Amino acid sequence: MHKIIERFDFQNDNADNLLDLIIEELNFFQIDTSLALKVREGIFRIINVSLGRKLLNKKLIDISSNNILKEVKYNLTLSYNGKNINSYDISKCFLLDQEFEFGKSYSNKINDLQILNKGFHSGCIDCVVPIGNKLEDSKWWVIDWKSNFISGSENSDCLPGNYNYENMKEEMIKHHYPLQSHLYLLALHRLLKWRLKNYQPNLHLGGYVYLFLKGLPDIKLFEKSVEKDISPGIFIGQAPINRINYLDKLF
Repeated sequence: MHKIIERFDFQNDNADNLLDLIIEELNFFQIDTSLALKVREGIFRIINVSLGRKLLNKKLIDISSNNILKEVKYNLTLSYNGKNINSYDISKCFLLDQEFEFGKSYSNKINDLQILNKGFHSGCIDCVVPIGNKLEDSKWWVIDWKSNFISGSENSDCLPGNYNYENMKEEMIKHHYPLQSHLYLLALHRLLKWRLKNYQPNLHLGGYVYLFLKGLPDIKLFEKSVEKDISPGIFIGQAPINRINYLDKLF
């Protein structure tokens, strides 16, 4: 799925072209091509779902392909002036900006990771998009595609209703996606400092969007529902600037 999304132009919603791409990728990975139509439906859900009020109710299909970055690779040093970065140093980041998601309780979980490494941390951001009426005034957001299976409390089915805020937050913590998202934002922060004229983090650094692909509902059914603010399967966090500045000094 990641490879198909990487290659697909979000603004080109030609169903036949997309189907050809899907079949090509399924064949390459030796996956049953009878799944191609369901995969195509899933891709159309991804590009047509509203990303919610914090992202001005934009959809990926609304954003110019020229302004979307995919597979953004980065490197962060894990030692500075001979001192290795450790779990305790990183955990202090989440004691800042307590009004944001994943605060003190998550900070304690970072210590359990027992990080003490040398060299570099290399990563790759799935997607970076600008959200705003004008490019120069836009906030930039990282998007990560997740294929996690979240079952219900009463059954093992994977349904959009299972991808509510609390369940997704628990899944985020379980897999340390909060730490991942903050490292992504640090990488984006440095990229924007380098490439964006008159960059100011509080104006231009938006935050992170985690799209749990298996939790996105049928678009037409969701639009008819009462709860229209944010779709199941979408977890959004705004950029906690003090945390990012702390990490920028740490790494």
